[in-house]
Amino acid sequence: MSTIVNLNLMAGTKVDSFLQSVQLTESVDNGSFVVLGGVLANNPDVRVATKPTAVTTQEVLLVASPELVEVNGYRIDLSDPTLFTNPANKPARAFHLKKGDTFTITDVGLDGVSVVGQYVIPQDGSYKGIATSKLDATTCVAFLVLEKTNISVGRTRIPATKLQVVKEA
Repeated sequence: MSTIVNLNLMAGTKVDSFLQSVQLTESVDNGSFVVLGGVLANNPDVRVATKPTAVTTQEVLLVASPELVEVNGYRIDLSDPTLFTNPANKPARAFHLKKGDTFTITDVGLDGVSVVGQYVIPQDGSYKGIATSKLDATTCVAFLVLEKTNISVGRTRIPATKLQVVKEA
């Protein structure tokens, strides 16, 4: 099952400069945390993205693309977002995170168990955030757990966590 992300209040939904087209060499779920590299050859609007390697110094972005699949040249809305993965070597959409942004992510997209009032932080070498009870002085990007909730897909309710950006790089 792939991770689902619902964008609640995100600066990138209102201001285009907070959006970034990215491309990765491997398939990633929505809800993945990535860092930017250089510009993609022959396409200056798309940046190469990778797993974070130094979250204490890097700006981390949230991947959240529309759940569309291409069939015979047509883009079709996927009715079950748990089946969606951003394909390797194809552009995806990522959001620069701004303090106050909120989004909801299914719990399969997080390592550990998130607890209301505690935090989720990106981790080195992984696309997933990890639940933590406290922050230290080196933490550059952090999300406060606002609520434990569910995301509904048809009749299925998938456990999720609503997060708010409280620290940005």
